[in-house]
Amino acid sequence: MSQFLFEASLFGVIFLILKKIWSPSVKYWMGQTVVAINIFACLLYMYGMYGGMMTLGLGSSKILLHGIVAILIHTLFTIESKDNDST
Repeated sequence: MSQFLFEASLFGVIFLILKKIWSPSVKYWMGQTVVAINIFACLLYMYGMYGGMMTLGLGSSKILLHGIVAILIHTLFTIESKDNDST
């Protein structure tokens, strides 16, 4: 129970901080950070498959998942920035 309270309070503090400092540049860099983390996860899963620590089915499904997330987030930020530039 104490772990849950700690994580919930940490989430609340992070939410309040982001609410206070949120701007287009913070949004851009957070999106790019999420994309980079997902690409890094793909590389780690590739390494795990290459090293024989993961099966091909497990590793490739996780690579597909993280790859799709990275592509979607990057695409959404690209579309949003083009919409903001045109207005």
